[in-house]
Amino acid sequence: MISFMSLVLHVLVSPFKTQARLEAEIIMLRHQLNVLRRRVPSKPKMAVADRLLFVWLYRLFPSALNAIAIVQPETIIRWHRAGFRL
Repeated sequence: MISFMSLVLHVLVSPFKTQARLEAEIIMLRHQLNVLRRRVPSKPKMAVADRLLFVWLYRLFPSALNAIAIVQPETIIRWHRAGFRL
């Protein structure tokens, strides 16, 4: 729960960051993902909160599927549709 609150805080603060700082942060995060992919080739375990966050971001910004790196974009769309069925 603390990590989720930290994420929300970062989202609220991000509009006040400079464009260069945001670009540097994105590059750093993508590099970290690449390093993790090399070390952990298996499928990541996703908690319900992780899935809800991905679906929520997809609903707000459908173009965010282009930035997905740890799951397939089709997986997020499937989670989104499953949520509507419930």
